[in-house]
Amino acid sequence: MNKFLIFIIVFLVLFGASNKLAKKYTESAINEVNYKENISKIYGEKDYKDYLEVLKFQIFPSKYSPFTEALETERYSEFLSVGSYSNRCNYNKINLCKQIPQGGENEIWIFGGSEIFGYGLKNDETIAAHLEKLFVKKKVINFGQGFFYSTQNRILFQNLLTFLPPPKIAIFMEGFNDFKKEHFLENKFPGITSLTKNYETLIKKKKISKYLSFKIWISNQFNRLNIVKLYKEKKRKKIINKDEANIVVQDPDKIYNRLIDRLKINLKINKSLEHEFNTKIINVLEPIALSFDDYSNSEILDSESLEHYNSEFFHYKNIYKLIKKNKTLISYIDLNLLNLRIKDEMFMDYVHYTNKFSKAIALSLYNSLN
Repeated sequence: MNKFLIFIIVFLVLFGASNKLAKKYTESAINEVNYKENISKIYGEKDYKDYLEVLKFQIFPSKYSPFTEALETERYSEFLSVGSYSNRCNYNKINLCKQIPQGGENEIWIFGGSEIFGYGLKNDETIAAHLEKLFVKKKVINFGQGFFYSTQNRILFQNLLTFLPPPKIAIFMEGFNDFKKEHFLENKFPGITSLTKNYETLIKKKKISKYLSFKIWISNQFNRLNIVKLYKEKKRKKIINKDEANIVVQDPDKIYNRLIDRLKINLKINKSLEHEFNTKIINVLEPIALSFDDYSNSEILDSESLEHYNSEFFHYKNIYKLIKKNKTLISYIDLNLLNLRIKDEMFMDYVHYTNKFSKAIALSLYNSLN
């Protein structure tokens, strides 16, 4: 047999074996092993299987929407459903959303990011769903969108007002997404969102040549190799270990105040619409865990899970110290839930609320509105 052919065969056998072995050490493989254990910790052995469907359907391809970049795509599953207006439904096991927004005296609209959308929760466990149970005679429309911050929420509300009658009440839950890491790096006009960097792949459609299509296909196949995945994971960990996770920025106070001013202006614009549209506007500073101790009741976030807490929340702590002193911004906030706490577990991860905490937040909103 030709020596070169033997070399090729031996190389392919060794490469295949190495690639298969590398899979055992990739993050995806390790996470897959721990997945069931982690999910059952959060939701309990009895109910965790229901939430596998929630997790499956919550991260879904966005649809393009002018001005806001994207919106949640309509979809229906047993425990996670999104209606035709990109609003999260409030009931489980449905084929059509009961909360079809029509505006008017009998509706309450609530805006925010994934915390309001209800990542990790069933339809009937979100803040909006709990709020609707309390109001009974009013429909609560959940316009929470994954990744959205105050500018996008404001624009979405204004867009809705152009073709629907104004609701009785509009609630804006703001805070966390306004100060995410990408906003520190790109904090100037017109502002970057969590989706901006992925614009090409998520939204923009463009014609490409057959050669480029083939090149992209080859690149994708190469990057799917376990050996390549493992190499990239090791390289990324080295960067994180160099403490780059903290994001070093020049003149951080200037950036902090710029982001705070942006939130302030958005809240001010929200309030300015109150009189013109005869709608009660409620600006809310949403709960955030600004202390390691806030996770003490969590079933999943142990000391190992919270290893990177300080690097994740370093800027938040500095920002909220400045917010407390910013009397102008505070004057536009109707309800400050930043320090709302309950005895039960509040967070299922760094950011998102548990069912019990969502219920407590809804009760706080209800009491404030009444």
